[in-house]
Amino acid sequence: MIKNQWYAVLSSNSVKKGNVIGARRFGENLVFFRNENGEFSLVSSLCAHRGASLEKGCVQEGNIKCPFHGIEYDSNGKCVHIPSEGRNSAQDFSRFNLKHYMVKEIGGIVFAWYGDGMPTHDPDYFDVITDTDYSYDHIEDTWNVQYSRVIENQLDVSHLAFVHRTTIGRGNKTLCNGPKVVWLDGNTLQTSANNEVDSGQLPKSSADSLIKSTNLTFKYPNMWLNHVTDKILILAFFIPVDDEHSIIALRFYNKITGLKPIDKAIAWLGSRANKVVERQDKRIVETQLPKKSDVPMKEMLVAADLPIIEYRNKRKELQKSADKVQAPILKTNTISNTNEKGVPTMSELNPKAMYKLSYGLFVCTAVRGKKKNGCIINTAIQVASDPNRISIAVNKANYTHDMIKDTGICNISVISKDASFDLFKHFGFRSGKDVDKFDTSFPASSYETAENGIPYITVGTNAYFSLKVEKEVDLGSHTLFICEPTFMTVLSDTPSCTYEFYQSDIKPKPEKVGTTPKGETIWRCLICGYEYVGEDMPDDFICPICKHGKDDFEKLIR
Repeated sequence: MIKNQWYAVLSSNSVKKGNVIGARRFGENLVFFRNENGEFSLVSSLCAHRGASLEKGCVQEGNIKCPFHGIEYDSNGKCVHIPSEGRNSAQDFSRFNLKHYMVKEIGGIVFAWYGDGMPTHDPDYFDVITDTDYSYDHIEDTWNVQYSRVIENQLDVSHLAFVHRTTIGRGNKTLCNGPKVVWLDGNTLQTSANNEVDSGQLPKSSADSLIKSTNLTFKYPNMWLNHVTDKILILAFFIPVDDEHSIIALRFYNKITGLKPIDKAIAWLGSRANKVVERQDKRIVETQLPKKSDVPMKEMLVAADLPIIEYRNKRKELQKSADKVQAPILKTNTISNTNEKGVPTMSELNPKAMYKLSYGLFVCTAVRGKKKNGCIINTAIQVASDPNRISIAVNKANYTHDMIKDTGICNISVISKDASFDLFKHFGFRSGKDVDKFDTSFPASSYETAENGIPYITVGTNAYFSLKVEKEVDLGSHTLFICEPTFMTVLSDTPSCTYEFYQSDIKPKPEKVGTTPKGETIWRCLICGYEYVGEDMPDDFICPICKHGKDDFEKLIR
């Protein structure tokens, strides 16, 4: 998510005056409601008293009322009345206040401010949503991927001839010229498909390509417009539900005849066509892994992916800008400022300090249904002794993470200095989404099954713990699970393996720099995977695919 942005999150006509509707947005369960004047409010859905959902509540005199004990909250989530305390109570109920989001209603769309503090700017939107000359029809569909994946699909020009070969991609135009991408302003990019039948010609470069009259325009953070003709426009907004789900809202706008009833009927037919095309996309995009995208990913991109690369780069830039607003950090290089005693000051952060922290290494295992899985983690510590509690941090990209969230139990096996590199390769270099880590490639003699039904590793380990999750803390890239140990035992007296020991004594040393058959050095882009051949990279080298510079390349080690 990009913080400090206005997101289009709901069609206005979903909520009538005096009504409440529950919806999941930004990874949270929320409620939208209108007061008697038609004004929108958006607050957390769970009553602070006993956790009942306000979705089943009602709106009275502009306040939303909990259906369980009648506790009332105003449009800003402030608790204004607790019936059991009496109407004339002088108590301070601020501890009951709910989280709320600023909202604006524009052109039949509800925009919500996702960020810290008051909004710093107004929503950015396409003029068509407020142009009364157009008639439109609105449809929605839920996708089982993060909203960024849906956006990227709409900017993808090379899939048309394959995914939509029976609809908008007819003609077998598989060769992609460009595509050209232009920035209409700091928040809006435009591109268009300029595809041809492949007759052996080379595709034109982005510079030599054109923005066609039928084009795509995207406004951050989540609104897109397909300009078909001056009288037909298709608008979409991509609603962020959580990290694995989103809603695509599609609107077919037209003013073909200028007669509202006829144009409304045309819009309805246009929505049916939109639905067919959208379902073709959904069928494929839902198979993509991971479910959300980022700038550095294990993908090999091509020139036709330029709009996606531009989208990702700008999205990352906006995310960084929002982070700087939250916690300003001027530099991340070496510390140079010191006080009069020569001690480094806190005005700068030196990332090399992170390397001084010591880490153990563990195999974290879980079971969901018949699926067994495990991954390598480096954070498992005792955080309390009475009662005894252990915390583990697991990357959200790991399949094991999802299994723990679903089941609430797991085992951790403490890796010892006797471990071989094969153990790290088996559990750390592959995803359980793609392979069965407990098939015949991992000997049955190397693990046992604990009483909780989850495997623990017996080879190259010195202890194991069975854990029951009590609390979860969202840390962005990772989830911190606070756990109660339900069983723990020592397996051997061999010292534990630290991350430093793994790097120095277990991980194989590189034999040579990656080279071509002619002996030339290879450099690979960390962003898109493009490979540059040459002993040294020019300082001003720019990746032809993703447009990143030399700093984002690494010398290949074989």
